[in-house]
Amino acid sequence: KCIISVGRSGSKWMQRVCEDLEIPTKSNRVDIGVRVELPAELFSHLTDELYESKIVYRTEKFEDRVRTFCMNPRGIVVNENTNGIVTVNGHSYEDPAKQTNNTNFALLVSKHFSVPFKDSNGYGESIARLSNMLGGGVIVQRFGDLIRGRRSTHNRIEESFVTPTLSAEPGDLSLVLPKRILDGIIEMIYALDKIAPGTANDDTLLYGVEVKFYNMEVEVNEHLESRYPGLYIIGDGSGVTHSLSHASASGVYVAREIMAG
Repeated sequence: KCIISVGRSGSKWMQRVCEDLEIPTKSNRVDIGVRVELPAELFSHLTDELYESKIVYRTEKFEDRVRTFCMNPRGIVVNENTNGIVTVNGHSYEDPAKQTNNTNFALLVSKHFSVPFKDSNGYGESIARLSNMLGGGVIVQRFGDLIRGRRSTHNRIEESFVTPTLSAEPGDLSLVLPKRILDGIIEMIYALDKIAPGTANDDTLLYGVEVKFYNMEVEVNEHLESRYPGLYIIGDGSGVTHSLSHASASGVYVAREIMAG
């Protein structure tokens, strides 16, 4: 028996293996968006009951799927380096001494490409690289500046009621994100404002870009076994799972399958 579990970081290696062994694959989605930072009190009625709320919205204009992801009550916004590209992420601390007055979460728009363009990850990488080129890294913008069509400045950020937890370059996200994705994010913010009034405040901070890459989906059967008997491909490296918990569960599942058979 042979189990391949290389994670997202091994996606290019996994792709080469599939090509060499002629294992069929298909393109997966890429999630592109921003990280939102605002006063913790605005979402406390949700985060006090459920630490990480999962909110999904279907946009009216394009019928795209926008979702919240990785909500961090009283957390901080951080840089993330993915293959030399600086993107944004967030986390929070259990230690009360390290907690902040802000809550942050991602707003992500899912895009999937099929014909003729299939490189979803390449599309996401190009947007992230554009952000790095324009801002030298992560860009931050006030929501009020975004909807007024102007870039944020250091003065506007400093005068904001929301104190940023990440030192990012003030700029204009509309020069980075495609219109369709940006429209979806703006529409989602107004929708969230109905359940968490104040979300669409001018001083809400948006950091960009946040990108979640997924491996191409490898063809496996219900046992997570490839076309080669005894060769199993599990975890996020397979493109079948998309999270730590799912990846871990796939490992347990295959272990039980092997022991039973």
